Amino acid sequence: MRFEPYAVAVHELIGSAPVLVVIDANVFVSAAIQRGASHRIIESWLSGTADFEVVMCPQLLGEIREVLTTRPRLRKWISVETATLLVDTIETLVDLVDDPNEIQAETRDPNDDYLIGLARTNDVEVIVSGDKDLLDWEPQQPPVVTPAQFEQGASTT
Repeated sequence: MRFEPYAVAVHELIGSAPVLVVIDANVFVSAAIQRGASHRIIESWLSGTADFEVVMCPQLLGEIREVLTTRPRLRKWISVETATLLVDTIETLVDLVDDPNEIQAETRDPNDDYLIGLARTNDVEVIVSGDKDLLDWEPQQPPVVTPAQFEQGASTT
């Protein structure tokens, strides 16, 4: 599998200190509406049992808030009230850092490039995302892994 080395690298990084990670908005949304790796990762972070620290900027928090609270199609899985409570909880728990100043064109989707800038500016070890544009992006510096791959390398229990 193409991303196996990244899962191993994440596991090795976790040895002593918490890993700094950027978690893409799609992972937070997935965690809110279904069970699986995304849910377990976010649940462990929210409960304080995770071996990683989330790096987040206002732009990323805004994207999470916009998707979870304004998309009608999500209502069959999560109410606006529950979505708002989740986003407010995230905002309370995370230490927001500044939005990245310099964003270079890196991926096929320019809307994803700020995540790479955020990660690089804050010396993040890994980006967790389900976004194909990020997962296929080269040079993978820092590496981008799926929630399942990250979960294999991180203790979320």
